[in-house]
Amino acid sequence: MFDYGQIKSSLFMAVEQLKGAIREETIGTLSEFRTKLEQEVFNLVILGQFKRGKSTFINALLGENILPTAIVPLTSVVTILRYGAELRVEVRYLDDRLQNVDLCELPAFITERGNPRNKKGVREVTVFYPSDYLKGGVRIIDTPGAGSVYSHNTDVAYAYLPHVDAGIFVISADPPLSNSEHQFLKDVRCHVDKLFFVLNKIDQVSNDDLLESLEFTARMIQDDVGTGHAKIHPISARWALEGKRSRAEALVRQSLLPDFERHLQDFLVHEKGTVFLRSIIDNLLNLISDETVSFQLESEAVKLPLAELTEKIARFEEEIKGITNDREHNEYLLKGHLNKIVSQMEAAIGIFKKAHLPLLQGDLEKAYLSKVDRGGGHLREELEEFVFDGIQQTFVVWRQELTDKISAKLEEAHLEFATKTNETIERILKLTSDIFELRLKPFTSVEALSKKSDFYFLLKDDPVGLELIQLAVTSALPKFIAKKLILKNMQTAVAELLDRHCGRVRYDLAKRLNKTVRDFQQVLNEKIDLTLEGIRLSFQKALTMHQKSSSDVEENLAGISKRLGAISILREELLAYRAAVEQGLAIGSKSFPKRGNSSMIR
Repeated sequence: MFDYGQIKSSLFMAVEQLKGAIREETIGTLSEFRTKLEQEVFNLVILGQFKRGKSTFINALLGENILPTAIVPLTSVVTILRYGAELRVEVRYLDDRLQNVDLCELPAFITERGNPRNKKGVREVTVFYPSDYLKGGVRIIDTPGAGSVYSHNTDVAYAYLPHVDAGIFVISADPPLSNSEHQFLKDVRCHVDKLFFVLNKIDQVSNDDLLESLEFTARMIQDDVGTGHAKIHPISARWALEGKRSRAEALVRQSLLPDFERHLQDFLVHEKGTVFLRSIIDNLLNLISDETVSFQLESEAVKLPLAELTEKIARFEEEIKGITNDREHNEYLLKGHLNKIVSQMEAAIGIFKKAHLPLLQGDLEKAYLSKVDRGGGHLREELEEFVFDGIQQTFVVWRQELTDKISAKLEEAHLEFATKTNETIERILKLTSDIFELRLKPFTSVEALSKKSDFYFLLKDDPVGLELIQLAVTSALPKFIAKKLILKNMQTAVAELLDRHCGRVRYDLAKRLNKTVRDFQQVLNEKIDLTLEGIRLSFQKALTMHQKSSSDVEENLAGISKRLGAISILREELLAYRAAVEQGLAIGSKSFPKRGNSSMIR
């Protein structure tokens, strides 16, 4: 398997070596690559119901008591753990103020006891800590437990779902998976591509009870994530923490945490890094391609007589007008694609509402008749639960299907216009090649689109205004009239809820569409602009060199030749890293060129 750390380290070296090989005008770009490598962020979010031992589990991973633990619902604010050379705690408030505090003060900001209902206005707390888990940009994030007696804690947990790159869903052996956890998992699966399941507190049950708990939990989870996707890791976070702190290896092994850690590390090192490394490598290859073109062009242009060079530059600028006009036409076409996708989305939402409202209201009436025949004093509550469950099941499947369809159409548009952009760049380089009699080979690539969303909603909105009055009125009416009014009110509620959540889906997807299109249009335009800037800079340098002495010209040409040689070596190395990332093959001495310094510019 490829070595993520080795490739990342090699990319840092490549960035440093490129500093001496590329033009001064583009060195600033390298700092962006270094920043991306240094600040790579991957959100590993700890999810689950309150009192499942999430904070203790995080402490067990880190091997130290960093987060506070207690027997009451505790965490009320999102707590982020990220790598730092030394322990440091930073509090960020809702108004973006920052405050550094001691670790012993942490409970005063993130717990219900120290900060009830988040009266202190804390947005999040970041704990910097020197742990191997947190290297490479991994951030472990502790969220308030869903299903807490504090509803605002549940809201915070739901609100963080869009920020999850991978999640660890913590359950406990006793009691096993609850209905509220089952519901939370249904919501989580819409936002999280990779989920690990941890069954905590195995130290509190017998072996027989543990097996029964594992089987029951697996059946429940499979209903939500599908058969074959519910691997559950039984652990004791308490044993693991105690064992790591006291260096009792036997107790750590008994906790079974090392088995889970191996799976987690494998994912963090390999799966999470593939897309990130590919993006960095392709961007560096693009930069090298642009620099190679510029150096080759400058080298040939400076050899031409001044009059001929001036004529060729004028010819280039005249002919390039037609090519760059194509970009405006492409932008117009792209906006047309976007409007078409939005129209298709709105039509799909309209069809969905028209088809499902009668079905939901019909199911509601059947449930009403069944419950009336059966009797009982909780008709409204039972129908309300029936409505929310029905809409939830309908929306989970449909929203994902709609998102997938729109994403596919967006991918098609992205690929089409990225291809058009690459063709434009190739036409610019062909024009340059024809005018200056060169053989220029561009490197072009298309980055995948991100499908992350900041969309979430809780189906069970609190009743307000008229709904409260209606409920109060029905309680004062004769039972047979109140029951019919309850049905009428619930059928109205079905229509309102369906319309409300369709609106939320539309808003989310439309926002994502517009942002994605704006972002990749900007990226595509920047690629064309960078190509043109590089060519024009070469023209300017060649014109300047015509004012220098012949010895200066020869020295400049020798320097360009040396830089081209250094860039060529780096290009071969980057292509080897790219192949390793794509294929996931072992990195060996034959797979990678040795990093020699003799030909590098220092």
